[in-house]
Amino acid sequence: MAKLKKPERHAQSRLTQAFLWRLVKPYRWRLLGGSLLMVVSAGAMLSLPQYLRTMFDTALKQHDSSQLDKLAALMFLTVLVMAGSVIWRARLIQFSTNALLAQLRNHLSAHLLTLDMAYFETNSSGGIVSRLTSDTYALREFLTLAAPQLVRGILLGIGTTVALLYTSTLLTLVLLAAAGPIAVMGRVLGKKVRLTARDQQDNIAEYGAAVEETVANIRTIVAFNQQARLLKRFAEETTEMRELGNRRAIITASFVATNVIVGFMALIGVVWLGGLRVMNGQMSLGDMMAFLLYLAFMADAVGSVTNFWPAWQATLGATERVIALLHQKPTLKEAAHPQTLPEAKNGRALALENLSYSYPARPESPSLHAITATVQAGAHVAIVGPSGAGKSTLFRLLQRLDDPQSGAIYIDDIASTALSLAHLRAQFALVAQESPLFSGTVAENVTFSRPDATEEQIWNALSTAAADGFVKALPHGLHTQVGEKGVQLSGGQKQRLAIARAVLADAPVLLFDEATSHLDSESEAAIQHALYLLGREKTVITIAHRLSTVKAADVIWVLDKGRLVAQGTHAQLLKSSPLYNALATLQLQNDA
Repeated sequence: MAKLKKPERHAQSRLTQAFLWRLVKPYRWRLLGGSLLMVVSAGAMLSLPQYLRTMFDTALKQHDSSQLDKLAALMFLTVLVMAGSVIWRARLIQFSTNALLAQLRNHLSAHLLTLDMAYFETNSSGGIVSRLTSDTYALREFLTLAAPQLVRGILLGIGTTVALLYTSTLLTLVLLAAAGPIAVMGRVLGKKVRLTARDQQDNIAEYGAAVEETVANIRTIVAFNQQARLLKRFAEETTEMRELGNRRAIITASFVATNVIVGFMALIGVVWLGGLRVMNGQMSLGDMMAFLLYLAFMADAVGSVTNFWPAWQATLGATERVIALLHQKPTLKEAAHPQTLPEAKNGRALALENLSYSYPARPESPSLHAITATVQAGAHVAIVGPSGAGKSTLFRLLQRLDDPQSGAIYIDDIASTALSLAHLRAQFALVAQESPLFSGTVAENVTFSRPDATEEQIWNALSTAAADGFVKALPHGLHTQVGEKGVQLSGGQKQRLAIARAVLADAPVLLFDEATSHLDSESEAAIQHALYLLGREKTVITIAHRLSTVKAADVIWVLDKGRLVAQGTHAQLLKSSPLYNALATLQLQNDA
């Protein structure tokens, strides 16, 4: 992350603090209630040295056992009050924090699902996940630990200062002289902790992305024997992680060391001076014992307050990453007054008018150039062409995962941009060449497109996809776990479940992008026949390299370098399109 100039850092810090306040505001009264319980806890704690002082100067000196018993009982009750306040403080503060984080994570998740494909394609999944997990967890740690400790430290510090002044003004002034250096050091080192903490969170995100990518592609890594190269990558990430951790440790240790030196110098001075005063009769032994106990409380309070600053800076660093995610805006605009398509009958009619599109990373190389074509409702259109011709890009535009730089798409004579994104995408069911499955059962994966489907509808979809046979043979049928990304199934089985999922969606338009590429010839023929029957009620658009799968299409589009260079039936194109004829001849030679 680029370093910001000082004014920019201050502005960003203000924005981050304002964001944190908006998060905390709905829970402020419960958090305040938890903080007020710290007053009870601090007051109870401050009374303990007075009991101890009375024990030394009165009960023990006068050998009064009954007074000693009363003082011991009062101290025990005081401890119970402290324990009760701790429990209720935890309920108020931690319950509020848990609710706040649940709300924040839900908000982040909801926002994430509004973003365009471009965001996910340019950001690692590990980095995105870290913002919803480790960054928000850092906020939880701050609200449940650092912030309450600050309130406790301030209350205890004020009460202890008053008690110390009451017990011995001279010794208290010696202690206060040590507070200045500690405060200055805390502010200086706190800024460094914030920057380091932000770098650590970025590093953790990168490491998580590397691990996630490795796990997802472990078969490919092992197959190509690339474990050593991946290990080197992990070593680089963990080395950076170690160096950042070391840097933060040194900064924190420097802060603690300063506290130790200054604090113990003050303690030694107090003990020495207090001892002289007791020896000279200027101070009782009970006062000295009470002062030393208050001094321990003061050290606790100072530690709570000074530890807050580095924790606060670390929280700001993590929160800035959360805000960066929330500032990401979708580039696709919803229609201001969305229209609704009429009820579909035999699929949808599609029209492409002068459609051109370039990926943002390659604006000089159009993926589609001035495409104009129509699809009749209920027609079966096949798209063929060399790799990189723009076939899959066309599917992205149909589903409006991207918007073209020029031209338009019409569905039943209504512009796709005039429809809500949800309504538009409900018109299409896609089966990609690599259609991932989710962890869960066969039924859960098939019904992902239609959660309310009946078991009969599920089996009908499986039958259409030629998947009913192998599903019935699975140990638990529809309820068999498929594993993460369907790892328990073969490539062909996963693809057939993906086809069943698309069929079950019952969308007016079916999009098949190399959908049968993983299947054997027999399964492919069975599915093609089933889809042909199904296609009488649907519009079907198929991308295929195997020309055997598109011969029966009503019309075939031939794409080359982003242009629609020919269209017609299989027989027509063999005569009229040199490119199609070359593809057919090459495939016949390969099949032979």
